Amino acid sequence: MISNQQLVINNFADKLKIFTNAVQGNFNQEEDFVLANTGIPTDTFNVLLPMSAYINNLTKIKKGIEDFSSKKYPFSTWIDARYLNDSWQNLMREFNLEEAERNVMMKLENTVNVDQIKSQQLIITRVDTLEELMEYKDVLISLFEGTPEKDALQCFFKKISEVNLGSEIQMFIGRINEETVSTGLLIESKDSYGIYDVMTKEILRGKGYGSEMFQYILSQTKDKQKPVVLQASEDGKNIYKRFGFVDVGEMVVYE
Repeated sequence: MISNQQLVINNFADKLKIFTNAVQGNFNQEEDFVLANTGIPTDTFNVLLPMSAYINNLTKIKKGIEDFSSKKYPFSTWIDARYLNDSWQNLMREFNLEEAERNVMMKLENTVNVDQIKSQQLIITRVDTLEELMEYKDVLISLFEGTPEKDALQCFFKKISEVNLGSEIQMFIGRINEETVSTGLLIESKDSYGIYDVMTKEILRGKGYGSEMFQYILSQTKDKQKPVVLQASEDGKNIYKRFGFVDVGEMVVYE
């Protein structure tokens, strides 16, 4: 039986695989790690994801990190707190990676009791056109104003606009008076659904747009028996608890 933490990790790995392959990057998955290198200097999508507490492929992991370093590509490491033994911590120190944040792994058993909702404030639509994808991108990159990550994400979304991401991916935008103010992403993997990128433009937060988008996304699952997983900030986890999500672990992010 797959542990709750592994459900979160596996769904995240599937997300990384889809987006890395979409931009023709290098996706390497081994028994002890996943390494996503998009070929674009973005630490949002360039990720080292440990899959085990035990490092069996140290040489491959180091080579992947050295590839990032040689090209001066930023990347992040997302590691289940249970795996933070001396081996992984020593590797983080060797490459001068420092803890940047901690997120709460969360899980909802199923969506059987999640009702279809009617729009209250937002007009929510699934991203199906290039114009809608660019609106999704604009909300996301607004979080990185004035940073190199903004330019990297511009390049990233230009590349994914040229491909079909597949039926496992559902991206959503929420509009107010024809202005896109909120986004959300639903990814179906073999054993779970994962929710990502639920965000609202900073100047419009606190109006309930994010909660409405989140509830709408929950209503879009096709297999109502599958669990739903996500990662939340310590501040944000109480929002998801209102929808029935429970804490199942902790993810530590190094940059």
